[in-house]
Amino acid sequence: MQNDGPEQKKVLKGPEVSRELFGGVLDFDAAGHYPGLELLNFVYCGVNEDILPQGDSVRILRRSHDFARRLVWDEGFADDPRRDTVLLGDKSAEETLRELLRCLQLEIPSGSKDPKWSRAHFFPYTPSLIHWDARDRHNKIGIERLYLRGGGALAYKILRTDKNLDRNRRIREGFQKLYAATTDSPLEMLAAFINDQSKKDSKPVEDEIEKQTGSNLDEFENVYREGTLKILEQSDTTSVAKVRAIMGWTALWLVLMQNKRARGRLKLEDAPIICDCGANNSQLRRVSQRCLQEVLDNIIDAVDQVEPNLPKARRNNIRSFFWATAAANGFLNAWRGRKHFTLSVDALEMIVLATIPSGRELPYERFVTEVLYEQLGIAIGRGAAEASGLVNSIDASIFEENEAQLAHQMIAAGLVTQYSDATRMVSPRNDA
Repeated sequence: MQNDGPEQKKVLKGPEVSRELFGGVLDFDAAGHYPGLELLNFVYCGVNEDILPQGDSVRILRRSHDFARRLVWDEGFADDPRRDTVLLGDKSAEETLRELLRCLQLEIPSGSKDPKWSRAHFFPYTPSLIHWDARDRHNKIGIERLYLRGGGALAYKILRTDKNLDRNRRIREGFQKLYAATTDSPLEMLAAFINDQSKKDSKPVEDEIEKQTGSNLDEFENVYREGTLKILEQSDTTSVAKVRAIMGWTALWLVLMQNKRARGRLKLEDAPIICDCGANNSQLRRVSQRCLQEVLDNIIDAVDQVEPNLPKARRNNIRSFFWATAAANGFLNAWRGRKHFTLSVDALEMIVLATIPSGRELPYERFVTEVLYEQLGIAIGRGAAEASGLVNSIDASIFEENEAQLAHQMIAAGLVTQYSDATRMVSPRNDA
């Protein structure tokens, strides 16, 4: 009997490696704001009223908004037969509509010029502006994944499989109420009309990426669920601010999770992410830069443990999801060049909305220690430095100054109210 030798082990592909490590597909092309947009597609483009359905799979009705996106970002739109049918040849109306829609573009942090229409997406100011990926193949619009690759599917799976039934119910109700104020707005009516002119699914599609995504893998998922609930239940915050916070919170949680699960795979102890909040200390800046490099190296090492034969480009795509998503959402100082961890005002506002209940305040010192460090694993001040052992190599006064600098920024942004020299309270801004 012929012996064919040992069976060759199958080489895992990039998405399979990412799912093994993190529960879902994290990819550079899907970095930045795309996970949040993908999440909202799952929430608001389902086929029934249960926006967080139980079961092994979900079905959605994808829409492309190709009419509006091509109107703004495709020179070839002039030959589209829908142009005369919808706009009736009114060039003035066409130009006005084009400029209005251009203002609704979802930011592309790395973009320096107008994108192709398939890369440009609308920010979901109203529910009818939520849309999927699409591209033009041989003069035929296809609805398919380009940038919505799976980060949002992972976030959605975590929310809909929450074992805390009361929290699951409240999150569902929060999403149902999120866009209530925009239902009859002129922008929603315009977006709905334009959406009707675009390519969309004729029947529900079962999403295979979400189906293969894992959830309930660790307790850190509850941090995401709790943050999402707090954002949705903010009573003095506008719907747009909540939507922006949901998208930012989703992105921030994904990169924090990516760091934690990579370290777990390597059997490394937890270590905080060190943020430089602008105290102009060169030592702290270098430490933060080294911290970023360590995070990225750990992701690569964890990938190599799962699949040593993964091509370098695929490894780098998984690693690059971290830095690109962090940079786009204010957790890194820049998209290009020498990078270090920081917290932008937008990131801080999102964290406050996600961690402090509506109508409540938290002393600033507790926010820095209990929220940023203990909940999220972000080191800013002396308390975090002492608890994590950073003071063994860095003078504690550097972290004190860093904490003071962050307080100044949050006071200026309206996120901290200083009642006296000894009393500073953190609370969400009142947008009402």
